[in-house]
Amino acid sequence: MNFATNIVITGFMGAGKTTVGQILARKLKREFVDMDTVIEERAGLTIPQIFERRGEDEFRTLERRLVYELALRNGLVIATGGGALVSDEMRETMVRSGMVVCLNASKADIRERLAESANRPLATGWERLFEARRGAYARMPYQILTTGKTPAEIAGEIAALDSGALYVHSPDGGGYPIYVGSGLLSWIADEADSLGLAGHVVVVTNETVAPLYGETLVRNLPKANLIIVRDGEAYKNLDTVRSIYDEMLVLGADRSTTLIALGGGVIGDMAGYVAATYMRGLPLLQIPTTLLSMVDSSVGGKVGVDLPQGKNLIGAFKQPRSVIIDVDVLNSLRPLQWRCGMAEVIKHGLIARPALLDPDLWNLENAENLVRQAVQVKIDIVEVDPYERDIRAHLNLGHTFGHAIEKATEYAIPHGEAVAIGIVKAARLSRNLGFIDDGLVERILKMMWQLELPTDIALDAERWYAAMATDKKWKAGVSRLVVLKNLGEAAVIEGLSKQDICAVL
Repeated sequence: MNFATNIVITGFMGAGKTTVGQILARKLKREFVDMDTVIEERAGLTIPQIFERRGEDEFRTLERRLVYELALRNGLVIATGGGALVSDEMRETMVRSGMVVCLNASKADIRERLAESANRPLATGWERLFEARRGAYARMPYQILTTGKTPAEIAGEIAALDSGALYVHSPDGGGYPIYVGSGLLSWIADEADSLGLAGHVVVVTNETVAPLYGETLVRNLPKANLIIVRDGEAYKNLDTVRSIYDEMLVLGADRSTTLIALGGGVIGDMAGYVAATYMRGLPLLQIPTTLLSMVDSSVGGKVGVDLPQGKNLIGAFKQPRSVIIDVDVLNSLRPLQWRCGMAEVIKHGLIARPALLDPDLWNLENAENLVRQAVQVKIDIVEVDPYERDIRAHLNLGHTFGHAIEKATEYAIPHGEAVAIGIVKAARLSRNLGFIDDGLVERILKMMWQLELPTDIALDAERWYAAMATDKKWKAGVSRLVVLKNLGEAAVIEGLSKQDICAVL
């Protein structure tokens, strides 16, 4: 088999580069090269002996030569020394030859691993070296946090990158893959080790999804249990969360248990909140089963539940270990659920990727391409602003209007339909403020009509505005809304008057 590029694994001493590289090479049937081993063989000396007899400068010279040599080859899995790619020149040389992945570990993990090993010439004073190299490691194209993961899981993440999975860099120095494709639900059992599902797993789903996919998934995993909750936004509350906690205690779930959220946005948000809080945190996998949750809520780490006063007022940031999107499940969606998901796709197109507004994409035949493009919008935004302090708020286009509709109607209007109406209201507000013209508003209306999504609702303006005023995105009673500055460009506007807002209600 011919491979076009190398996979290069780097990181600090003790991060597990060699062990992970060997597992990955076997998994992908590639040749494995450990740079330190090659240097020892060529020099006829161990690394400590090279440092002692010839000095670190001589070792770095041998290392640089090997970097240039390996960069000219293809199809390798390469484990570098901890300092091999610290210089910009060496890093860029390897980046041109393939995919460079940095394994990151906490100081506590490094300390423990170094205590178990010997013959590391730079182990003395390693903490100073760790801090000195932190900036260089942060510039590597891909980052994987190894804490709490087995070498097989880490190798699985790198294999996902090699296979074309999408990837989200998270603020903790790591990240997670997003698998998008056909038949992935069946694939999960075969990859249980690399996905971290070989131990105890609890799958949380609802009464609709359980017979379709949940029961089969649990049967196929080595040691899994199923928790089923009621279906619908009305049950996304602390009472349901408490019932999940109770069932997990009965099942013996502990901090080594992995939780899978299998379902739409309600399940993803609620089970994610459970994963963030049960015993102060469990590993989480998101397996979204609706278009809406695939393109939006499963990515980015925002989880939570509703209070009677408003949506998602209780929540946390909980990054998943991975997101698995099997587009085949879209075949079981009701037309309403597809339309609701398309409202979020249209939003992504309006704020960042106008190519998503092409009606030729809006069908099951193009589902994988559609989902990949829409998810990439979310990735691009959450990587820059993981905690919604800046541009991540742009993802809320239409949502403050929409959440208020849901609250005022006691969730009789599905989220996607409420967002569709909210997007139209946001577009009209943007026009009234002089940002966009009537032509773009009409285009947005036409798209909603094509998708059979509503564009308005008979809701009293005062009641609507009152529900909006409790939105968690408003600050100290001051309005905060997302508007369109242009097609593909959004902005947050604060302090609009009640009159300006009610004019579009």
